[in-house]
Amino acid sequence: MITFNIRDLYVNIPIEETLQITQVQFLKHSNERITQQTIMLIQTILNQNYFSFQNKIYRQEKGVSMGSPISNTIAEIFLQNVEQLYLKQLLDANTIIFYTRYVDDILIIHNTTHVTPEIINDQINKIHPNLHFTPTHEQNNTIN
Repeated sequence: MITFNIRDLYVNIPIEETLQITQVQFLKHSNERITQQTIMLIQTILNQNYFSFQNKIYRQEKGVSMGSPISNTIAEIFLQNVEQLYLKQLLDANTIIFYTRYVDDILIIHNTTHVTPEIINDQINKIHPNLHFTPTHEQNNTIN
């Protein structure tokens, strides 16, 4: 077993890429007019990327704010797309036996006869330039 934490997930979500992913998914289930309107609304919300810290208001320039109600949804859209594109092949090759994720925490059970934790770490950190995964390895058959 090995766990990974996606370091600084929210500030590393690529907004434009996620909007393109969202648009493609919407077009599968809706018409172009509704899709464009929805993308414009999401873009407007994401451009209002403000947060407060110590009684001062800041505008976040990269990624999404952790406190924003839309941040979890945007992160989930992006990560599900990444999983579909890149992790599915590792699951299909039986390199990874089990994979689950909760927000930015990942648990992987891997086939020790086919792959080492170091190889998984190397592969997973090449998935996307914005994503950086920090591993925690199994010790004495347990994991945090």
